[in-house]
Amino acid sequence: MYRKYAHIVLPIASGVVLAYCFPTFHWYPLAWVALIPLLFLVANAPPAGGAARFFLAGWAFHSFLLQWLITNIFWAGGWAIIGYQLLCIALALFWAALGGVWCWTRGRAPQWAGALLLAVLWAVMEWGHASLFTGFGWSALGYSQGPDLPLLQWAAVGGVSLISFLLVLVNGNLALALAERRHRGARIAAAALVIVAAHAGGWLLLDAPDYASKPFTAGLVQPNFPQEMKWDWEYSGEMVRKTARMSAMLARHESVDCFFWPEALLMRHFEAPEMLDPMVALARETGAAVFTGAVRDDPSAGKSYNSSVLVLPDGVVAGYYDKVRLAPFGEYMPFTSIFPFLRQIVPMDVDAGEEHRVFDLGDRRMGPMICFEVLFRPVSETLRRQGADMLVVVTNLAWFGSSNAIPQELELARLRAVEMRMPLVHSANTGISGVFDPWGRFTPVNAFLGPQEQYYKAPPGHVQPHMLQMRRCLGALPVAAPGARPVPAGPTVFPWVAAAGGALGLVAAVWRRTGHTKSK
Repeated sequence: MYRKYAHIVLPIASGVVLAYCFPTFHWYPLAWVALIPLLFLVANAPPAGGAARFFLAGWAFHSFLLQWLITNIFWAGGWAIIGYQLLCIALALFWAALGGVWCWTRGRAPQWAGALLLAVLWAVMEWGHASLFTGFGWSALGYSQGPDLPLLQWAAVGGVSLISFLLVLVNGNLALALAERRHRGARIAAAALVIVAAHAGGWLLLDAPDYASKPFTAGLVQPNFPQEMKWDWEYSGEMVRKTARMSAMLARHESVDCFFWPEALLMRHFEAPEMLDPMVALARETGAAVFTGAVRDDPSAGKSYNSSVLVLPDGVVAGYYDKVRLAPFGEYMPFTSIFPFLRQIVPMDVDAGEEHRVFDLGDRRMGPMICFEVLFRPVSETLRRQGADMLVVVTNLAWFGSSNAIPQELELARLRAVEMRMPLVHSANTGISGVFDPWGRFTPVNAFLGPQEQYYKAPPGHVQPHMLQMRRCLGALPVAAPGARPVPAGPTVFPWVAAAGGALGLVAAVWRRTGHTKSK
C-alpha cells in the first residue's frame, strides 16, 4: 500500500510541511528536514519522474502557503480561485524544471556533488521566481527563518538566497544519506557541520543596534480601517481625520520625529483639502513630519498612482513617491490581451511610477517602499545607493483579513532589513506595525486607545506581533542607525554565483556524458 501511493504522498507531505514552516504556524526548524521525503523519493528517479514529483510538491507547497489569496473571492468572486491556482501551478512549474534538471545531472555528477548541486539549482530557481515575468519570490525558503536570528545574518552576506541554499544543502545531504549507503556518514556529518557553522558564524555577525548616533523616533499609527471603507468616498475624509486624532494623542504622550501612516490611507488625490489639511495641521501642531500612503492623480496625463507623501513639520509638502513595482493581479492584471477573462479579477489598473526616491528627515534619509515592493531586494539596494539610511514600508493588507498574508509579509520586511543592514519602519493598516533593527530584531507598536480615547501603553515585551492583527494601535519607537554590511555586494552577487555554479554543473554533466559515450 505504501509503495503504491508513495509517489503522491511523499511529495505532498514535503510541500505541506514546508508551507507550515512559514507563518502563521511558523514551524521554521522543520525547514531543515521538510524536503527529505521528496528528495528521498526522487534520489534515483529519471528526469521525467523527478520533474513530476517536484511539480506535485511545489503545487502543494504553494497552495498551502498562498491560501490567503482565496480571500479575494470576496472581491472578485470565483475568478479569484482560478487566479490563485494558476499562480500556484506557474510557480510549481519552476519546481518541476528544477527536479528534472537535478535528476538528469545527478547521475552524471560526482557522488559528493549531489546535494551541493541541488542547493545551487534551488537558489537559481528562487532567483527565477523573484525575477522572471512579473516576479513573485514570496515563497523563498529563507523567509521562513525569521525567528532564527543567527541563521538570518547570512542574508547580509548573500541575501535570502543564501539562507535557502543552506537549508536545501542540509535537506539534500540527509535525504541522500537515507537513500544510499555510500558516503552516508560523510553526508550526515556534512549536514550537521552546515547547521553548526551557519549558526556559529551568524552569532559572530550579530551586533547591538545603535540608537545614539542618529536618534530618531517613529510614531506609528495602525488605524485598522476595513477595505470597504476605503472604497466608500463618504469615509475618505473621516479616515484621515481619525488617524490625525490618534497621532495627536500619541504626540501628547510621546516625543515623535515623524508619524508614519499606512498605504492607501488617503483615498483621494493627496492635495485635496480634505486630505491635506488634517496632515498639515497635525504637523504644525506637533512639530513632527507626517509620511503616509496616498492616491496621486495626474488628470493632464489621465493617470492615477499608488503613492506616498511626506509633509514636513512646517506643513510644507516635501514631495511624493509613486509606486514603481506594482502588484500583479492586484494593481494591474497581466496577460489580459491573451486571457480577457482575467479582467474580471482586477477591473482597472493603477499606473506605475518611474523612479525610486529618498526623502530627507532631519539627519536621516528615508527610503520608501509601498507594500508589494518589499518583496524585491533590488528596490532596497537602489534606495541604499541613493543614500537612504532607513527603509520605510507602508502597506495595506486589509484585502486579506486576518490571514497569514500579514505575518508572511512582515518576514519579507525583516529580510530586507538584514540584507541591507538598515533599520526598517513597517507601517501597516491592519497589522503588524513596528520597527526592525539592522539585524532583524522586531519591536512592535505597544500602545492602544481605550474608550474615550484613553491612552494605554503596554509594559515592555508584553505585546507580541500576532496580537496586533486587526487591531487599532499605535506607538513611538526608536529607529537605529544603519549597520555595516559584512559583504556590501553579497546579496546581489550570490544569485549570480549560484547561476554560474549551476551552469558549470550542467556543463560538467554534459561533458561526463559525452566522455562516457565516446569511451564505449
